[in-house]
Amino acid sequence: MMIVEKKQKDIERYVFNWSYFNSAREGFRHILETEGLNGRKILVPLYVGYSTKEGSGVFEPIREAKMQYVFYNLDGCLNINLEDLKRKIKENQNNVLLIIHYFGFTDGNLKKIKQYAKEHGMIIIEDFAQAFFTFWLNPIIDFDYGIFSIHKLFPVDSGGMVIGRKKIKSSINNGNIKYNLFNYNIKEIIQRRIENYKYILYRIKKMTGLYKITVLKEKLQGVVPHSFPILLPDRNIRDQLYFQMNEEGYGVISLYHTLIDEIESPFTIEHKISSRILNLPVHQDAEKEDLGNMIDRMFTIINDYNKNV
Repeated sequence: MMIVEKKQKDIERYVFNWSYFNSAREGFRHILETEGLNGRKILVPLYVGYSTKEGSGVFEPIREAKMQYVFYNLDGCLNINLEDLKRKIKENQNNVLLIIHYFGFTDGNLKKIKQYAKEHGMIIIEDFAQAFFTFWLNPIIDFDYGIFSIHKLFPVDSGGMVIGRKKIKSSINNGNIKYNLFNYNIKEIIQRRIENYKYILYRIKKMTGLYKITVLKEKLQGVVPHSFPILLPDRNIRDQLYFQMNEEGYGVISLYHTLIDEIESPFTIEHKISSRILNLPVHQDAEKEDLGNMIDRMFTIINDYNKNV
């Protein structure tokens, strides 16, 4: 006989299997070294950065785990080259597929990619380091492991999380976690980031007829951005903007200005993107007036640069 209890009692229903780490990098390394992936190859997208300050957050765990890797291609907007990836999945069945959600954006072919990967026995790891809010909008776990970085999107200095189909052992006790995401109004943060992105897009598109700037991602399509990526005409103007704007207090970044040594060819699409990319802030602290001033200043610097070349 079916009954309906007075109160919910199923402690396993609708539970997220979060595990906490000091960083997303630590969580990723933990997965590679303890979840039975030894001896497998990992398929990695061909846009992985390196900095002298932080190293390579996503590739260093692969090196440390001594995993073999295979790179797969992207296009000029950092979308996955579907045919190239499918070919490499077929050639490397029953291994590991790493999907990175650059700047918070998901690939338009993501469902097809996951389905094909599952059909060929791949373990799917999704890098949500820049895409916590995108996941939050549609929290479906159709992957094996998801990796999250806290400090990239919240005002904290460190912290990482891993979510998966099953609970994995955490490197820190829950009582030692130095952040509580429920302290934040996530809905308001999401809304502010989307509004800031749309405002920057509006301001830039008013000027793109005069300047050679490419907006890498024009449509949000249900995602929450980490930053606003643009491509400048060449490395020189990109570097000029990066250093001068940071000196003036506009916190622009460049993801990723230098690719890891393992990505060798200087003629790849990915190298061309890395030499021209600049990421403008859209975070929840940014006010519209300040963003407008940032865009005005950016175009002034570009204009002055063009006069001197």
